[in-house]
Amino acid sequence: MQQGFVKTSDGAYIYYEVEGEGRPIVFVHGWSASGKFYARNVEGLKDRYKVVTVDLRGHGRSSKGTDSYTIDRLAQDVHEVVEALGLEGVFLLGWSMGGPTVLSYWKQFGKERGHLAALGLIDMTPYPFHPGDWNSHGLKNFNAEGFNAFATGFTYNHEAFVNGFVKKMFVDGVLPAELNWIVPECMKLLPHIGVALYGDYCYSDYTDVLPTITVPVLVTPCDSGIFPKSVAQGEWIAAQCPNGKNVPFYKGGHMLFWVEAEKFNAAVAEFFDAAK
Repeated sequence: MQQGFVKTSDGAYIYYEVEGEGRPIVFVHGWSASGKFYARNVEGLKDRYKVVTVDLRGHGRSSKGTDSYTIDRLAQDVHEVVEALGLEGVFLLGWSMGGPTVLSYWKQFGKERGHLAALGLIDMTPYPFHPGDWNSHGLKNFNAEGFNAFATGFTYNHEAFVNGFVKKMFVDGVLPAELNWIVPECMKLLPHIGVALYGDYCYSDYTDVLPTITVPVLVTPCDSGIFPKSVAQGEWIAAQCPNGKNVPFYKGGHMLFWVEAEKFNAAVAEFFDAAK
């Protein structure tokens, strides 16, 4: 394994890991998570591809400064990691809040020749506040008061909030015993950072980016307590992309890539191989 930190242009330190050789796959995690969440995907794909995971700023092992917690800055951080590692022809996948991060990456850097081969949007919405029927986020329809309650709970009842949030990721609302590391990992996102970042996520609209994407896009949704109607949401998202493909999951919940790792890894490999 290759691992280390990339110092960004504004002085943050982004932790990354690289395993395997071949065409590069880069995984971007969701809010309060880390690259560790992709362990089963790294293991399943590293024999054929170079698999890269990052811990976004403020998360996991990356630095936790006091500013620049926006989706656009996260995308810039990922881009600087990709550049530092000299990656070309990347399959860039983002889960949950990582989905808008991938869309911001496309908006900012997608025109770089040969840089991106494909995008992946894993159980995500491009705009949590969107009022459209397709949107399955709990704060849809510009629910700023709901966000305020979310921020208060995360700040003043941190551990209880994280426990409840994590349970929503699974179809039956139960955290599997094997994943007892998830709550401590999520709590590495400090309250003031988490609120700032989730706020930018909720208020930022990337729906207009979807029709501009010229590379193939793999969409992988699954219904859970996070997105109760995610499969329908995924159908809408894939339809907005000129080369979008929706591959729904039904057992894995929000962590479909972990719970249904074999199916997810096969879908990623098949899609990336076809995107040559």
